[in-house]
Amino acid sequence: MLNIIKMDLYRMLKTKSMYVIWIVLAAILLITTSLCKTDYELLTEKDAMKQEQVTEPTVDNINVGMMVTLPTEPGEKVTVYDIFFANSQGKLYALLLVIFTVLFSTADISSGYIKNIGGQVRNRGTLIFSRAIALAVFTVLTMAGAFLFQAAANGIFFGELEWGNTKAILSYFVTELALHYALVLICMAIAIVLKNNVISMVIAVCLSMNIMTIVYGMINSAIQKIGIQNFQIYKYTITGKLSLLPMNPSGNECLAAFGVAIVFIVMMISVSSVVFQKRDI
Repeated sequence: MLNIIKMDLYRMLKTKSMYVIWIVLAAILLITTSLCKTDYELLTEKDAMKQEQVTEPTVDNINVGMMVTLPTEPGEKVTVYDIFFANSQGKLYALLLVIFTVLFSTADISSGYIKNIGGQVRNRGTLIFSRAIALAVFTVLTMAGAFLFQAAANGIFFGELEWGNTKAILSYFVTELALHYALVLICMAIAIVLKNNVISMVIAVCLSMNIMTIVYGMINSAIQKIGIQNFQIYKYTITGKLSLLPMNPSGNECLAAFGVAIVFIVMMISVSSVVFQKRDI
């Protein structure tokens, strides 16, 4: 098992698309930080207080697509956490993570290498578990690297470095890390089940862009018609928790998000393992 994990980690480190993803992420962070600085300067003008302020995310105001909105109020300093939160709400990290996930999860399948390694293990489900560990390492490195690079970007564009509330940063970062990892495993399962990069990539991008809100709305309407009122399925999905987690999450909100993330993580690894074990490779 340990050798399989080492193999997947080595394969990941040798995958060029991972470094391309990181370069793209760094470039986008510089661009969004520059745009956030422009927005901040506009908010500090004389009529700033008349402009609409950013509200906490709710089920009714979830945006479809990517939208990076600076949460800093006029007169306050822009912190690293402010822009990290804005990019997270805009699904920037989620989008890049799922793109790499699809490419990495199907690389050995599309190349035919899986035929060599698949016959050398007793339980092919261990290959899925190993892949999940490699993706966990990638998710942690990407999210942590994004936060640190955001600090450098803030220093470049704002000329000062303000981190923000340490407790809120830790609570939000760890919770978002678990949710993003769950989303990564969902996309891994989709890619393994479908064995089609194009379709899997489209579905992964739609998930990260909140396109599924249309489907969730239809499900909510159907549930309400059978007599169950005030039910929002979005609250029990990974994409929903990613969008609804506030900037200063309470302990209960973090626990609820962790609960949903753990359920999806276990389900996706189990489904992927069963499918991969029974499939003829």
